[in-house]
Amino acid sequence: MAEYKAIRGLTIRTIDGDASPLITGDIWYNSSAKAIKGAKLAAGAWSSGGNINTARNEMGSSGQDSATEAVIFGGNEPPYSALAESYDGSSWTEVNDLNTARREMGSSGIVTAAAGFGGVGASPELAIHEQFDGTNWTEAADLNTGRQGMAGFGATNASSYAVGGSNPGQVAITESWNGTSWTEVADLNTAREYLAAAGTATSGISVGGLSGPGARVGVAELWNGASWTEVNDLNTARTKISVAGNSSLALATGGDTGSVSALNESYDGSSWTEVADLSTARHSAAAGVGTTLSAFVAGGYDGSGKENTTEEWTVAVAAVTFTSS
Repeated sequence: MAEYKAIRGLTIRTIDGDASPLITGDIWYNSSAKAIKGAKLAAGAWSSGGNINTARNEMGSSGQDSATEAVIFGGNEPPYSALAESYDGSSWTEVNDLNTARREMGSSGIVTAAAGFGGVGASPELAIHEQFDGTNWTEAADLNTGRQGMAGFGATNASSYAVGGSNPGQVAITESWNGTSWTEVADLNTAREYLAAAGTATSGISVGGLSGPGARVGVAELWNGASWTEVNDLNTARTKISVAGNSSLALATGGDTGSVSALNESYDGSSWTEVADLSTARHSAAAGVGTTLSAFVAGGYDGSGKENTTEEWTVAVAAVTFTSS
């Protein structure tokens, strides 16, 4: 068996108490407790954030940099919305509207480099693409294939992916944006609409969706920058999920299982595990942030109407005592 020193290059340090700050993977000897202890991730939990100003669902959202920085836009605020709001970790503030009101669009990026593309508005299956610089929305080159019920991901508006959707039936199309134009790249393995996606240009994930009339799926696929690979399905098939994360760590939250769901599943790069449910069951909510350690969902449909609440997900680092087996 390998020794700790061989793995970490260090001997276990002795501390009169627990390490500070706690860093995942650290090990120490607590001389007060007379025990070897370590730092690991505790169970995650949801807490209440600030309410959005206008309750709605089917929005686009961007905010992979921090759970306390996000922008949401568009949505089903009858019948189509151009509203955009930004989040500072405690409250939402209205910012400049989209140029074209719509819902069911794909989205990507961060607060100062966001994008919204596709969707449905006064015309169905839009190809319209807009970019946000933190202040204003500017129209950019259209998608090659207009669609609605689609998903999007990407670290900034200059490296976006538009995934799935319907036109009018479910499609597997994936398009990549290089800052100038959209190019069709490798298709999803399973054509679907009302799916969710998150991640970066080389570490993306798509989950759930509708593969046909009434056919909710738990399909999960990972993107490596060139192709999609199917991995283990969600434990519960759903459509209209909210997802945050990437191909190594992801969180699939809420959705429509035939009824409105509060289910929350965490992905560790291999399998899905049910973790703490949302306080308010909902589908079609905005979501964001780059890992499962910090995420949010906002708005959505709760089964009786449009939601305006925000919930924030955090996973703390905790000190634990090693025990012999």
